[in-house]
Amino acid sequence: MSQPPVPDRPAPGSWYPGEFGQTTSWDPAVPERTDGSAPQPAAGPGPYAGLPTYPSHPGPVPPGHPPGAAHWPPPGYDPADPLVTPPGQGLSGWFSRCAGVVRRGWRQLTPILLLTHALPTLALLLAVVPLYPVLPLEPTAPGAPPAALPDGYLGDLGVFFAALLGLSCLLALVQAVGWAAGTWVVARQAAGEPVPVGAALRYGLRRAPALWGWTLVYGLLAAVGLVLCYLPGLYVMAALSLFGPVLLFERGAPLGRAREMFHARLGAVLGRIALVGLAASVFSLVLAPVQVAGALLGDPADAASFSGWNVAYAVVAAVITLPYGLVHLVGLIVTYAEQRACEAPVTAARLAGELG
Repeated sequence: MSQPPVPDRPAPGSWYPGEFGQTTSWDPAVPERTDGSAPQPAAGPGPYAGLPTYPSHPGPVPPGHPPGAAHWPPPGYDPADPLVTPPGQGLSGWFSRCAGVVRRGWRQLTPILLLTHALPTLALLLAVVPLYPVLPLEPTAPGAPPAALPDGYLGDLGVFFAALLGLSCLLALVQAVGWAAGTWVVARQAAGEPVPVGAALRYGLRRAPALWGWTLVYGLLAAVGLVLCYLPGLYVMAALSLFGPVLLFERGAPLGRAREMFHARLGAVLGRIALVGLAASVFSLVLAPVQVAGALLGDPADAASFSGWNVAYAVVAAVITLPYGLVHLVGLIVTYAEQRACEAPVTAARLAGELG
């Protein structure tokens, strides 16, 4: 036989609003507690028997909320934060915040990535074209051994790779300016603060040297891992992928901290990083047809000249860095903010203040 409703209380089966639009029922069999103690299992028969309840709301704990918390939402969390995904919102909350960051900041992020990613990439690809060592196309008789390498070919090849490596390191420095500037824009914009492009680039120049140094270490570790049967390299790339946001927001040694965050919620972090990489790789597919067409239709003798196919390849590759860099920047920052929220309450305003 059902119990009558308690006066001034909702009837059994009614709903009160919870976080993110979720609701939960109030069971009159559980008395309200105002002493701030931890939730206790609901007593007596009924659909909520054995579920933990709140002191302030004597109903069951909403799904995804850690048992033992006295309030919903917990103190310090903002369910409407435009950057930080609170615990319980899951992948849908992560997606919505990524989309919100792009929607708010693409006007500022586009010129930043254009200056620090696209144009430097174009300059690098065009700079190494004249250094490319071309083998002479000398036909040989059927069954005859291949022609010997021309004199000085290995030296030219070494010069090409040395120039490519040196220019790539220089490109990483310029891109570090863009990563730091873009992070500044994303965090401050979510906190409701002004984000002029000039101020963002000045911040990026100030933080770029440290970020560049750790980027070189990260790249070296990933390269060594790829050489060692490939899988270790993939692990390094995933486990340390949050080192950039860690360095900018927390400073200190970012690689160890990034690995700690990765293993703390392995499935969630790995899934988000995989989604970021998958989305970014879609843009890279645009470059493949240009590369194949140049190999099939272009003259191999023009490989070291500014032919139409070489210039087209460089331009397309530079343009692709804009969406490629945007996806990586936004996805990693939102992922980092979510992991910080799983450790302790944090807001976009606090993250913006941590940047300095």
